Amino acid sequence: MDRLNRRDFIKTAALPLVLPLTSIRQNKTDRGFQEQGPVIKSFSVFKSTGNFNRFISMNAYDTVPKGINGTKSIVTILLTDGTVGIGPVGYRPADEPSLKKLKALIGKDPQSFYNWDSGKILGLKNEMKEYFFDARYAWFEGAVLDALGKQRQLPVWKLFGESVRNGIDPYDGTLYFEDIAHNRDVSILAESAKQSKADGYRAIKMKLGRPFKWMPAEAGLQRDIDAFIAVREAVGSNFKLMADPNNGYDKHFDWAVKLLKSCAPYDMSFIEEIFPDDTQQYQRLREALLKENIFIPIADGESVVDLSQFDQYMVDGVYNYLQPDMHTCGFTNILTLARKAQSYPHIKIIPHVWQSQLGLIMSLHASRIQKNINYVEDLRYTEHAVTTGGYAFKDGQWFIPDKPGWGVELAPGLKQFITEKEILVE
Repeated sequence: MDRLNRRDFIKTAALPLVLPLTSIRQNKTDRGFQEQGPVIKSFSVFKSTGNFNRFISMNAYDTVPKGINGTKSIVTILLTDGTVGIGPVGYRPADEPSLKKLKALIGKDPQSFYNWDSGKILGLKNEMKEYFFDARYAWFEGAVLDALGKQRQLPVWKLFGESVRNGIDPYDGTLYFEDIAHNRDVSILAESAKQSKADGYRAIKMKLGRPFKWMPAEAGLQRDIDAFIAVREAVGSNFKLMADPNNGYDKHFDWAVKLLKSCAPYDMSFIEEIFPDDTQQYQRLREALLKENIFIPIADGESVVDLSQFDQYMVDGVYNYLQPDMHTCGFTNILTLARKAQSYPHIKIIPHVWQSQLGLIMSLHASRIQKNINYVEDLRYTEHAVTTGGYAFKDGQWFIPDKPGWGVELAPGLKQFITEKEILVE
C-alpha cells in the first residue's frame, strides 16, 4: 500500500464536510466561568490521514491486517487572539450530542476551566468535570491545553508540575501477527524485533492471542509460545518484552496458565488483556502461577472510560499496570488517576495509545511530570495534519522540545483553512 504524505493530505482534506460556525456564540456571563483573556471563538473536528513506520499485521480479533495507512480525527480550537490549539479525538466518534454540549464552551476563556496557583494548574474547576472527566467530551481538552501552553509560551507539562525525568521510555507496540499475515514461521517476528532494537527501542509489546481465531485450538497456543520465545532470543536478555493477547484467551483459562508458565523463563515484563478485565479471574490466574513460583505483572484497562472504576482495581491489588486511553479519557483525568495511584506503589500507569502521534505526545508530557507513568506506548505513527519538529528519539528514549503547548503546529495550508473558515467538520 502506498503512503499518503502531508502534501497529499492537504490536497485531499475533507473540505466538502464544512459547516459554518460563525453564528454560534454563547452568553459570556454563564455562571462558573470568568473570562480574563482570549476566549474560544470556534472549534473544528476533521479527519487526518497518517501512516505507521511499516506494515502492521492483524491482532487476535482483527479480520484483516491493519496495513500502513490510517485516518484519525483531530480537534482544533481557535481563540479570539488567533491562537490555535490541537488535540486528538477519542475512540468514540464526535457525534452530534457531544458536539452540541461542547459548543457551550464557545465564548469561554479556557484559563477559567482550571484552578491555578503560581502559574501551575492544580486541577479542573468543578463545573468542568462534567466535560473533561467524561469520555464523551474529555478528548476536547487536548486542544484546550495546547492553546493554553501556546498563550503562556510553556510546554503543557510545565503548566502542571516539575520535571521528574528528561528522557522518557517508550515501548514499540507494532509487533503483530506477521507470521500469519505473510504465511511465515516465527522467524519473521524475530527479524522485526531485531529491527526494532536496531532502531533504538529497548522494549517491545508484542501481540499474542492466535488461538482466538487465527489458528485452531492448541496450535494457536503453541504458536504464541514459540513467537514469544523467538522474539526474546532475538532481542536478548537486556530488553523489556511485554505481551498483549487482546482477550484472546477468553474462556480458555487453562491455556492462559500454560502460556504464561511456558513464557515465564523468558522474562515477560507484563501480560496485558489475556482475557477481559475480571478481577476474580485474574486472581485465579495469579494464584495458579504463584503455586509454580511465577509472578508476571498484569496490565489492563484500555477500554475503561469511567476512571473511577480503577479505584476498586487499585484496592484489589491484582493489576500492576492501568492503561486508560489517552485520546478518550483526557490528560487531566489521567494525570489525576496517576496521582491517586501514588498511594499504591505496586501500580504504574501506562496511557493507552493507538494510531495517534498526538496521543503519544500527550503521554510523553504526562510522563515528564509523573513518576508512576514510567512507560509510554509508541505505535510509531505519523499524523499528516501536524508538524512535530523538535521531538527527539535518542538511545531508546523520547525527549520533549521546550516549545509551547504540545510543541506541534498544523501542517502548512491547514492553519489558514482552520482560522479563516471557522469550521466544524465531522
